[in-house]
Amino acid sequence: MSFAAVDATVPNEIHETLATELYGVVDVDGVHLCEVVQDLSRANGTTFERRRDGRAEAGARYVAPFDRPSGAQHVMRTGRPLIVPDVTRSHLVARALAERFGVASILFVPLSWEGGVRAVVLLLTHTPRRFEDEEVELVYTMANQAAAGLAVLEMRSRIGGQADKQAALARAAGALNASLEQREVLSTLCREADLAVGADMSGVYLGSAEEGGLAVAGHGIRADSDWWGYRIMPGEGVAGLVLATGEPAISNDYQHEVRVPGLDVMGPIQTAVSVPMRWGGRLRGALSVAFYSMRRVAQEDIDTLQAIAELAAVACRNAEAFEQAQAAARLDSLTGLLNHGAIQVHTSEEIWRARRAGSPLTCLLSDLDNFKPINDRHGHLVGDEVLRRVSAALSAEFRPYDGLARYGGDEFVLLLPETDERGAQVAAVRLRECVAEAGRAVSGGGLPLTASVGIAEWCEPLTAGELLGRADRALLLAKRRGKDGLAVADPETERELTEMDSGGAPSRLMDAFWDTVSRCEEPRDLMFAVPSLLRRELALEEAAVFEPGLGPGGDRALVRLADARMPGDPGRSAFRGLAVSTGAGMIERLSAGPVARSSLGELRLALELPPPADDADPSLHGSYAAVALARRGEALGLLLLRHSAPEFPLTALRMAEMVAGHAVTVLVGQSGGGSRTAVAALAAAIDARDNYTLSHSSEVVALACEVAGRLGLDRHEIARVRDGAMLHDVGKVAIPNEILYKQGPLDDEEWEVMRQHPVIGEKILLDTPELADIAPLVRHEHERWDGAGYPDGLAGEAIPVGSRIILACDAYNAMITSRPYREPMTTEAAIAELRDNTGTQFDPQVVESLVHILSARKQPAVASAAE
Repeated sequence: MSFAAVDATVPNEIHETLATELYGVVDVDGVHLCEVVQDLSRANGTTFERRRDGRAEAGARYVAPFDRPSGAQHVMRTGRPLIVPDVTRSHLVARALAERFGVASILFVPLSWEGGVRAVVLLLTHTPRRFEDEEVELVYTMANQAAAGLAVLEMRSRIGGQADKQAALARAAGALNASLEQREVLSTLCREADLAVGADMSGVYLGSAEEGGLAVAGHGIRADSDWWGYRIMPGEGVAGLVLATGEPAISNDYQHEVRVPGLDVMGPIQTAVSVPMRWGGRLRGALSVAFYSMRRVAQEDIDTLQAIAELAAVACRNAEAFEQAQAAARLDSLTGLLNHGAIQVHTSEEIWRARRAGSPLTCLLSDLDNFKPINDRHGHLVGDEVLRRVSAALSAEFRPYDGLARYGGDEFVLLLPETDERGAQVAAVRLRECVAEAGRAVSGGGLPLTASVGIAEWCEPLTAGELLGRADRALLLAKRRGKDGLAVADPETERELTEMDSGGAPSRLMDAFWDTVSRCEEPRDLMFAVPSLLRRELALEEAAVFEPGLGPGGDRALVRLADARMPGDPGRSAFRGLAVSTGAGMIERLSAGPVARSSLGELRLALELPPPADDADPSLHGSYAAVALARRGEALGLLLLRHSAPEFPLTALRMAEMVAGHAVTVLVGQSGGGSRTAVAALAAAIDARDNYTLSHSSEVVALACEVAGRLGLDRHEIARVRDGAMLHDVGKVAIPNEILYKQGPLDDEEWEVMRQHPVIGEKILLDTPELADIAPLVRHEHERWDGAGYPDGLAGEAIPVGSRIILACDAYNAMITSRPYREPMTTEAAIAELRDNTGTQFDPQVVESLVHILSARKQPAVASAAE
C-alpha cells in the first residue's frame, strides 16, 4: 500500500490497490469506496470485485444520499472507523443498501486529508461477524496510507493546475483579443477554459434569465451533436442555473442534482461547473465546463473560469462594437441598405452558394429616371426622401434574403437567389411598380417616378464584378432605348450597345473589318484574317483563332488555325500548339459573353480546361480573354487574345466581341442561321461606317415596304425588298473616307470609285450565303428604267422589281434630306422631281405607287443628317 501511495499517477490506482490489500488481509465479502461530494449532500459509491488472480477492480456504481443518519455521516463527523456488527438492528445502514448487497455486518473506515473526510471505505460481510480491534487498526492504517497517496496526487494536480491555469490565462488573454469576430472569440474561450481546468468538454450559452441561453460555441463536442443550437431554459443544467441566478453553479452529481437536458453529450457528465458572462452592464450568457468523472472543484478553478470569462467578455464587447462598426460600414447611411462595397461581397457569397447548390442567381440593377431634375427642381431634401421611400418600398416588397443595395446615387441593386432570368423579369416589373408608388407617396402631392432596369443572370465563370458589370451594361441599354424599360444582358445586348457607340474606334474597327471581308474570296478566309485585324486595331500582344478539328488524341477539338503577334515580340506564342476541347461546358461558359482573366492558367480554369504547364513563362505576361464564335450553342470557332495590361481592357473586349459577332454572320452559312440576324449585323456595320447611311436606309425601308405592298408583291418578296432596302448601301463600307465624307459634290474620278459600291455590296452579301438572295437587289439598285444606270446598264423590267422600288424610294429620301453641300427639298418639290424622271430614271408604276403613298401622308417626311 505504501508503494502504491508513492508510485500512483491517478487516484483509481490507489483505490484498486487499497481494495486488493483489504481483500488479502481481512476476511470480507465486499469492499466499497464512497467518495463524498463537495457539498456533503451525498456520496458516489463504487464496488470493487475480487478477480481470480486476487486483484480487485472497480465494478458497479451507486449513489448514497445523506438524507438520513448513516454510518458514512458518522465517520465523516468523528473521523474514526465505525463497526456495525448487525445491520438489522442499526439505524445507520440503509435497508436498501443492506438488501441490495446482502450485508450482515459492516465496517466504515474514513479516508481523510486536508482536514476533512473525503471518502469512506466500507468492508461488508454476508454473515454476522465482529471485527477485531487489530483488524480495524490495520484497515485504518492502510486507509491512511491510501489517503496520504491521494493527498499527494491532489497536491501535484493542484500545483500543476496552478501553472496550467496561469499559462491558460496568459494564452487566453492573447488569443481572445486576436480576433474581432464574436463566434471566433467564443470558440477560443471554450478551448482555453477546457484546457485551463482539464475538462472533457466546454460550451458557451448566450442569452438571459428571461429567454434562456443558446448553445453557440463549444470544445470537445462532436460537430454532428444535437447540442449545437440547443436553447437551454433557465434552471436547466448548471448553465441554466447561472442564467437564472447570475452566480456560479457546481454539480458533482450532474445526473441527479440538476435538471439534465436530453442531449447526447450530457449523458456521461458527472461533474459540471458554470460561471456567468457579463458585458455591457448585464448578464449575457454562461460558460460551462464538464467532466466525465467526479471532480472536486476548487475555488481556484471557479476563479480561473471566471477570469477567462471576464477576458472573453472584454473581447466580446470589442467584437460587438466591431460588428456594429462593420455593419455601419456595410450600410448606406441614407437608406439603410447595403452599400456599394457590401453588395460586392454579398454577391460573391451568393455566387458561391449558387455554384455549390447548382441554383440560379440573377442580378437587377435599376436607375431612377430623371432623378437629377427632381433634385434640381425640388431640392436635395426631397431627393433624399424619394431615395428613402424607394428603399423602404423595395425592402417591404422583396424577400429578406434577397440582396438589396444602394449602388450609388439613384442606382439600386437587387440580387435574387434561386431566381432565373424569367423570374427576374417579373421581379423587375414589381420593382418598377414600387418605384412608381414611392414617387406618388412623396410629400407635397407626389412625383412621377419611373425606373430603368438591367438584368443579368449569373453563369459560370462570372465573378461578382463581372455579374454586376453585365447588369450595368444592360441598364445602360435600357436607358438608351427609352425610360421606364428593361434590358437583359446577353451577347446581342452588348453588340447593340457597342453599335450605339458608333463614333471613333468602333467605326474605324468596323471599317477595317468589312474592308477585310470584301477582300476575302471565301468565308473561311476571314478566319485567317481576323487575328491580324484584332491584334492591329486593338493593340493586342497576340491574337489567335481556333476552328473545329481533331485534337492530338483524335478527339474533336478546336485547333489553332492562325495567330498574330506584336511585331518584334521575342517570346514564343502563348497559343501555338494548343488544342481546346469543344465540350459544351466551354461554350456554355462563353454563351453570356467573353471571359477575361489575368493569366492564361486562370482563363483555362474559368473555362474548365486543364491549365498549361508553362503558364509561368515570363514571355506570356499580360492578361487573356476568350471570345466564342458560336451560333445556337454550336462552336464555329474561338478567339484567344492576349493584352499587355494586367487586366484585359473592357473596351478592347467589347470590340473583340463585336467583331466576333459579325464574323459569325459571315461564317453562318457554314452552319445555318436566320437571315434577319445577318441583316441586323450588316446594318450595324453600315451604321458604324456612316450614321447618315443607316438613318437614311431606315426611311427608305419604310417607304419601300409600303410601295411593294401597294404593287401587290407577296410576303416573301416584300421581305426581300425590306432587307435589300436596309442593306442597299452596304458597299459604302469599303469607300474611302475622303470620298464618303467629302464636303461637296464628287468629281468624275471620285464618282467612279463611288459607283463601285453596288458591286462591293453584292460581293459582301454573296460572301454571306444566307443573304445571297438579296444580293441582286443591291447590285442593281442604281440601274435606270432607260438603261443608262450602272453597273450593268439593265433597262425596264430586266431590272429586279425590288431594285426599281429601292431606287425610287432612295432618290426621294435623298432629295428631302439635308446634305453638307445643299439644302433639303420640300416634299412637293421631291414629288415633282420623281414625276419629271418617270419613264427615264424611274419605273412609272413604282413612282405612281410612291406618290400615292406620300400624298396620303398627313405630314411631309422631312429628315436631316443630324437625325
